[in-house]
Amino acid sequence: MTSLRIPAIAVMLLGLTACGSGGGLGGLGGLLGGRSTCNPGTQVQLARPGSGQSGVNGNLGSIEIVANGSSDALHYSPNQWTLQLVDTFNNQTITTGQLSPASDTSGPHPFTQDFYYSGSLQQQLPQGTTWSVRLVNSSTYCTPDAFDSFST
Repeated sequence: MTSLRIPAIAVMLLGLTACGSGGGLGGLGGLLGGRSTCNPGTQVQLARPGSGQSGVNGNLGSIEIVANGSSDALHYSPNQWTLQLVDTFNNQTITTGQLSPASDTSGPHPFTQDFYYSGSLQQQLPQGTTWSVRLVNSSTYCTPDAFDSFST
């Protein structure tokens, strides 16, 4: 029985290290307290509502982002990503559904190659709040990456 323990532990550790995205410790970084940032591998900014926009109606229904290019983790697996909205005053957190590719010909075009992704909101956002927008990768143990904000 003990002869099976060592290979089983090695397989578990190998699997954990495959999940990480940096920090030299791979997936073990999360277990040891040093989680890497959820990095999509490209530049990202808010599209709808706009980057830094204020007075946004809280009944949005969805949040849309625009990313630079198509050779990144976000483009290859958008359904593994969500957006997390964090109220900068009282830390209330609201998470969108999985991101999916979106078509937005009239959206902002901040990059050379613009790719749009949208995540649905299941609730109305309270008015008078500033929201920090973060990317979260549901398939890895990483720290959400804050990249933009807006106010309702």
